[in-house]
Amino acid sequence: MPKIADLLARARKAGMRVAYSTQEPNMEKWMPAVKPAAGDALIPSKGQDRFFSTELDNVLKAKGITAVILTGWKVSGSILYTSVGATLRGYTVVIPADTTSAPTDYEIPIGIYAILNQNAASPKNEPLKPKTSTLSRSDLIKFE
Repeated sequence: MPKIADLLARARKAGMRVAYSTQEPNMEKWMPAVKPAAGDALIPSKGQDRFFSTELDNVLKAKGITAVILTGWKVSGSILYTSVGATLRGYTVVIPADTTSAPTDYEIPIGIYAILNQNAASPKNEPLKPKTSTLSRSDLIKFE
């Protein structure tokens, strides 16, 4: 949680667009450190791929956004499927590995392997390879 909170604070300070795609719109259930702030986009979703049947793609394209950073639960679920959805739509994806996890230890390498070997493959984890996913760490992400 602290890694996500720090990344969110740095992104907001740099004027970056922060969007939440969630199945839980009730703000009272959010952990205070990571709950949406005023001005953040809140995109209701029903599936693991947060682009599927949502307005997320339209919200990002309206702002001219071509790269996304994905954080949250879980690397072998929503993070994996949303990274696939993003690359299918032409986005470059960064996933700070220290801002996601899974319920069991074996699901973490499964999720990482699937992310790097999906339709827009980058099995050697090439940094910021266009229209594919890169695994990184939150402390390596700089906003300029």
